[in-house]
Amino acid sequence: MAFAALGCALAWLITDVQLNYSGHWNGLFYTGSNEPLPPGFLTDHTWRVRDDRGYDGAFYHLIAHDPLNRRGYLAFVDTPRYRWRRIGIPGIAYLLAAGNDAWIDPAYIALELIFLLLGAFWASQLAQRLGWNAWWGLGFLLIPGVAVSLDRMTVDLPIAALTIAVLWLSTEDQPVWGLYTALALAPLIRETGLILILAWCGSRLIRKRIREAVSGAMCTIPTLLWYGYVALDTQPDQIGFFAGYPFGGLVTWTLNALAHPQAAYGQRVSAALELIALAGIWLAFALAIYLAATRRLDLAALIAILFSAFASLIGYQDIWASAYGIGRTLSPLLIGLAILALRDRRLIFAAPMLLIVPRIALQFAAEIRVALQG
Repeated sequence: MAFAALGCALAWLITDVQLNYSGHWNGLFYTGSNEPLPPGFLTDHTWRVRDDRGYDGAFYHLIAHDPLNRRGYLAFVDTPRYRWRRIGIPGIAYLLAAGNDAWIDPAYIALELIFLLLGAFWASQLAQRLGWNAWWGLGFLLIPGVAVSLDRMTVDLPIAALTIAVLWLSTEDQPVWGLYTALALAPLIRETGLILILAWCGSRLIRKRIREAVSGAMCTIPTLLWYGYVALDTQPDQIGFFAGYPFGGLVTWTLNALAHPQAAYGQRVSAALELIALAGIWLAFALAIYLAATRRLDLAALIAILFSAFASLIGYQDIWASAYGIGRTLSPLLIGLAILALRDRRLIFAAPMLLIVPRIALQFAAEIRVALQG
């Protein structure tokens, strides 16, 4: 089953690379036509897309070629401290390639595929543990963060995989070293990995397993050391990240979506799917509040509750701009709810993810259509 998921992902990547990037695999990083690049290897070998701004994967691409900022690539990244904290995938790619520029890009893409294989495997194992067929593991491909990462080489796919790993490895008969490895790695890939550690520690404290909670808390040490190094090497980012009031970012996104109806048919379809995805986000928050109110505080529920609490603080509108962006940021929230849907046989908990998937699929369909036309 995991290899079936890998086959589907490879089929998409090959198609995408051939149709959209003329066979250049590093086009997957989606480097914008106006994005500055450091002189030398990257300027000569990076495929640029017909889009001024590009996407986040372009910055992780730069970091992978200069993880310790010894070449001065810091100056070419939009928010250096924010991006450099996410050293996990770029750093591992650099190590796998032994610092060889020619091999770093293939190593990075291979890492994404390895995490996809592992994520689908862990999802199938967890599905079987909950009484479902192993083929439900293919649902890993539907997670917004997974789909977006395949499309743009962001770091959300590995976080989605590690979220499922933590849920599966937290069962009694799994080796603890695997669990603590996943917990230690997650926040080095994305800051939201700290929420996974908090959820794990909370679930242990509720069960009065103090030693396990302390062990989980110690998984933050590598991240704190790295964040300290980054803080010494970078200037604070000028980002207004926090909302002025709880769920302020979501409210602003909602009001903007309702206040700007689209006229053209294609735009109306996109706007309609955006509203459906918006309803899915609101439903996810409502379900998390319900879980908190009813004191459903097992690990999956705690992940959903804590990610909702985190999202309520986000005011930065670049994150809330569309379901394509916020869906990948909140993938662990959607995963926690989906696991509850499988466990409790209650479709309502899977509904938030199912409502977001059509908007993500539209993005893929649009890219294929444009490539065929061009």
